[in-house]
Amino acid sequence: MLSLGLLGLAAVAAAAIAVNGAVVPKATSTVDITQTLIEFREGAETSPQMLPGAKRYGVGVVAPSPIAVLDAELPRADTPTRFSVQIEDGRSFGRCLVASLKTEGSAGKRRLTYCLRCEDVTVP
Repeated sequence: MLSLGLLGLAAVAAAAIAVNGAVVPKATSTVDITQTLIEFREGAETSPQMLPGAKRYGVGVVAPSPIAVLDAELPRADTPTRFSVQIEDGRSFGRCLVASLKTEGSAGKRRLTYCLRCEDVTVP
């Protein structure tokens, strides 16, 4: 019985968004992972060959109210803070910087989307 309770807590924690380990209430996430591709042809070949380029990791944290630790990074700073973000599916983004903030709606239906660019991602 005790182990079932612990499993339930772990499932709830895994389904939440966390910034630097702190759960963000009622938040959801979006993910943007891209990789540049380098295309080239050798000699008289007609089919291009592709090589992988740099990977870029982005995560958006969508919340109904401001996230203080991320808002603190919006003013210009000499040494920006890097964040870790864990999302609903268990992926963890590391060494993230706040890239932008977008708001939609007004009053009680306001949504804030914090876009972070990250150096690394790990999958569960």
